[in-house]
Amino acid sequence: MRHRVRARAALAGATAAVTVLAAALVTMPSAQAAAPVCQVQYQVSNDWGSGATTNVVVTNTGGAAVNGWTLAWTFPGDQTIGDIWNATKTQSGSAATAGNVSWNAGIPAGGSVSFGFNLSYRGSNPTPTAFTLNGAACGDTPPTGTPSPTGDPTGTPTPGPTGTPPAGNLALGRPVTASSTESPHTAGLAVDGNGGTRWSSLYADPQWIQVDLGATYPIALVRLRWEAAYGRAYQIQTSTDGTTWTSVHSTTTGDGGTDDVAPTSANGRYVRMSGTARGTTWGYSLYEFEVYAVRPPTPPGPDCGQAPADPDANSKVRHLICYLRTHSFVSGQTDLPDADKVQQLTGRYPAMVAFDFMEYTRGTVQTQQVIDWARTRKGIVAFQWHWYCPRGGNYSAPCDFVPDLSNPSSKLYQDIDLVVREIRKMGDAGVPVLFRPLHEANNNYMWWAKKGQDAYKQLWRLIYQRAQLAGAHNIVWVFNGMASGQGTSLASWYPGDGYVDLVTSDYFQSWSDFATTKAVSSAKTTGVAETFSPLNPATDAPWPYFVVWASRDWAGSGRDVAGLWRTAMADPRTISIDQLPDMTAW
Repeated sequence: MRHRVRARAALAGATAAVTVLAAALVTMPSAQAAAPVCQVQYQVSNDWGSGATTNVVVTNTGGAAVNGWTLAWTFPGDQTIGDIWNATKTQSGSAATAGNVSWNAGIPAGGSVSFGFNLSYRGSNPTPTAFTLNGAACGDTPPTGTPSPTGDPTGTPTPGPTGTPPAGNLALGRPVTASSTESPHTAGLAVDGNGGTRWSSLYADPQWIQVDLGATYPIALVRLRWEAAYGRAYQIQTSTDGTTWTSVHSTTTGDGGTDDVAPTSANGRYVRMSGTARGTTWGYSLYEFEVYAVRPPTPPGPDCGQAPADPDANSKVRHLICYLRTHSFVSGQTDLPDADKVQQLTGRYPAMVAFDFMEYTRGTVQTQQVIDWARTRKGIVAFQWHWYCPRGGNYSAPCDFVPDLSNPSSKLYQDIDLVVREIRKMGDAGVPVLFRPLHEANNNYMWWAKKGQDAYKQLWRLIYQRAQLAGAHNIVWVFNGMASGQGTSLASWYPGDGYVDLVTSDYFQSWSDFATTKAVSSAKTTGVAETFSPLNPATDAPWPYFVVWASRDWAGSGRDVAGLWRTAMADPRTISIDQLPDMTAW
């Protein structure tokens, strides 16, 4: 069974802006007791120079189950923990602890738990070298069944201790071979743990890449993190001897991004991606080829039937998606002065305010103002981006944009990286962001729409990938166009489910626009991201949310916008800011 969990695709030739470090198994000094009670895998999965995302796996190597746990360590550098998931935290100076939450308090003998956190640092980010579990030192004896180059080649499963498969990416740093290589993108770069390096094949079909896990394991999940050069038709195959292969998954409809493949009853020492049809004119290219005997834990958050496009999305994003999915008529207004005006007119303040990244690329940055508003008002933050053409001119100029995606030093990349860094700052401050890039896709007015659907989708995926590399996991991705009245359909511009959380229309005309927007993707929540006047719950379709454009157009729209706001806010079904849940607890 194939689970489409996320899409993480840049356009061809994109290079990393961050460094991802390989997993390091930390050990206690030899002077410690000879019978260790635990082993710790401390893996930095994303490092951007002043902060990092870290994943930790704690394995109980003792003979008895642990019920309630606290892992303690000392940071060797100037490091401070920020957000943490699947654990609670304390920190005093360099001394830090992580404790269990209600759902992972027990660690059976031979079993593991995992958690993760973001940290900030000054200078360098050295790895801690000693840990204790409930006060007892963790040791240097790896769990039984840890893969090694001399693992059993006979096909006999080699489970972890007491039959528990090992956690973590089994392919990380393992021997790997491929049918071909486009220099310098060698096969080993697909298993190096670095989301910015990649393997690339020659421009021909078929092609394959395979990894030797060192021993035979159950295969619970294979994760393919495609670059823009993806496989449209491919198989996942396993083998116990590297010669005879069994297909455990097959697709002819791959669309790039990141594919999570969860085979049924599969095991093997060798795992292969065997591509038979490319999705582009380029070859096959993978940022990472990951194999798991135990599925990685999902970040905490509600399950409302819609997982985020970004599987690493934080809990606030997950809660916000589910809130919008389960509510209607959440009110919104563009710009702070206009939100204040709505309150003056009606006595109620909109639940959402939409800001703009337009002037960010010209030096006017309002990130701290937005953070302050979110902390004070406790409302929902949205952002559009009237992006000045990177080659000169405004957002509606006849920009000579070409999807040349191989030059990370270009102004186009610089603009994107600036914006996603600012979004990341909001995330570090606990603020989720509804991000609406490349808006009004199908109206042929903005420069990013003038080169057609394919170039538009490539650019969208580039923005998504740069956000991933920057560690901006506080984004609700908002796709936007016009449901009606345009020369091309909204659906024809859609980047794909793996890149989008909300499908929205501007300036809706009728109830039929609601159905048209929902039809773009049945898996996604909808909304009205920009309109001239507020919705009326008594007469309009039950859109989850709406955002009214700036007050300078209230009169120009030909409607009594002030009066319509009074009508909307007089209806208790319209959700204002005072009716929102406490998002700081998400």
